[in-house]
Order: sequence, then C-alpha cells, then structure tokens
Amino acid sequence: MLYTNAKIKIGLILIIGLLSSCASFKASAPNNFAAYDDDNKKFRAISSDGVLYRVSEYKQKSEASVDFWREAFLLKMRNSNYKQEEELNISINGKPTIAYIFSFATNLGSDLYLVAAVPAKNKMIVVEASAESDKFNARKADILEAIGKITLN
Repeated sequence: MLYTNAKIKIGLILIIGLLSSCASFKASAPNNFAAYDDDNKKFRAISSDGVLYRVSEYKQKSEASVDFWREAFLLKMRNSNYKQEEELNISINGKPTIAYIFSFATNLGSDLYLVAAVPAKNKMIVVEASAESDKFNARKADILEAIGKITLN
C-alpha cells in the first residue's frame, strides 16, 4: 500500500513537471513557410525567399501592465536605432497584443522587423518576423494571418 501511494505521488509529480514544461502557445507556419527546429518553447519557420518567423515564450519576472511593457519596449527599440514604421492593431487568442513593425538600415538597404507580444499567465509570448523590406511586404498578410491563429494554453 505504501509502495502504491509513493508510485502515485511520483506519477503526479512527473505529470505536473511535464505540463509545466510544455509551451504556453500553439503556433503554425504562415502560408508557404516551412517550420523547422520546433523545440517546445520556440516555433520557427522560414519562407523560400528568406523571411523568418518565430514564436517564443519567456518567463515574465514582473506582472507589469501591458501599457508598461508597451512603453518599455518602444524605448528599447528606439535606443537600439530601430525606426517605428507601423503600430498594428492585432490580438492573439482574443487578447490585445503589443505589435509593431520597425525598420532598420542594412548594408543592402532596409529590412523590416515585426514584433508582437502578449502576456499569458506568468509568461510573455513574443512573435517576430524579419526580412528585406520587399520580401517582408510580400509575405505580410500571411504572417498576420498566422499570428491570428496562435492559441494560448
């Protein structure tokens, strides 16, 4: 009897451990993108012309408001020499999402970088997409559609 109770407790601990290590989101690749290197806490995909798409989760160490994260994020991007091109009005799983497109200069011209973030329990789900401006713009609708399909657990 004692042995059986110990096995049940160990089994419950293992199940809780597995559940807590699973990603807090489910994502799929945008149309005409191929997923690669899915490691349970990051989802990555790439298009044939080199547009990158990634969904990641990060532990949120403080429970600040979305407005705080928006301001902190914009300050960080400005201080990193990114130029804000567009503020996106999107949601992930019905939750309002901080979302922007930035540009940054490269040796060959200009690239675009989309970043979106939404708090989910004690984690922050972050979506990123980046490419040369023309390639990014050609894939933008597919990227936004894929973001709209992300579900939070």
